[in-house]
Amino acid sequence: MMRSIPILLLVTVLLPGGAFGAASKEMQEMQRDIAQLQDQIRSLQSSQDQKFAAIQAILQQATDAANKANTAVAVLSSTVNQTLERELTNKMAPIAGLAAKADNTNNDVSELRSSVTEIVTTMNKLLTKMNDMNEAIKVLQAPAAPPPGSSQTGPAGLAPSSSAPIPAQPLYEAASKDYSSGRFDMAISEYSDFIKFYPDNPNAAAAQLAIGEAHQSQGKFELAAQDFDSVIERYPANDQVTPDAYFMKAGALKAAGRKTEAIATYRAVIAKYPHKDVAEQSKAQLRAMGVTLTTPAAPATKRRPK
Repeated sequence: MMRSIPILLLVTVLLPGGAFGAASKEMQEMQRDIAQLQDQIRSLQSSQDQKFAAIQAILQQATDAANKANTAVAVLSSTVNQTLERELTNKMAPIAGLAAKADNTNNDVSELRSSVTEIVTTMNKLLTKMNDMNEAIKVLQAPAAPPPGSSQTGPAGLAPSSSAPIPAQPLYEAASKDYSSGRFDMAISEYSDFIKFYPDNPNAAAAQLAIGEAHQSQGKFELAAQDFDSVIERYPANDQVTPDAYFMKAGALKAAGRKTEAIATYRAVIAKYPHKDVAEQSKAQLRAMGVTLTTPAAPATKRRPK
């Protein structure tokens, strides 16, 4: 609008004199309108500036308030955190003490359980020993039987001067129980008494075999081999025990380092008892020792002359 004023002045100068008079009134009115418009523009500009200033002031106040609120929230958060930490510390202290007491209690209970277990184990061992003692007492209290072939009475009808042996079955059972419990020396002594007093008993061969097994368990392989030889020599017809004695003799010889004799004994088992389990077991032992098994050739048959 301000740029149109010079244009109007130029038009006024260029207009002829007659037209200038007619247009001067219009020019004045136009100038008045322009002035009024300029006032309105200035008034509007001033109003907008005031509103912008007010808005800026409000925004600044809001920003300040937000900053203050953030500061207050931070302070409050810090205070709350400190309070919570202090309260948690105060509350956790008794709990920590209780946890320590619980751990100590658990340790005490574990120790108590261990002690109870040891006591129970000791009691079981004592009971086992008491049972063994009772069995031994029963065996000792059993009525004595004279050895085979001996007379019941001595001179003048008196009992023999030598003590009578324990009956066969209790003696054999006591020896077997001691053997199973690992009391090998006692078992060997009892088995020896059994064989001495009851050489014709059906269990005599098994007792001699058990003596060899006891010596073998003690690592006395030479004695074990001799014990198994005794079974073979004394009870050659015993088809149940003697094959095992052959096989176990071979094992004792092998353990004693007498490899050649062990191989020969294993071969004897195979030849003598080809249909027994000990034959297959002997073959397995020979293969493990690296010995080649050879099947003996069948004898050649003579041809008849035609």
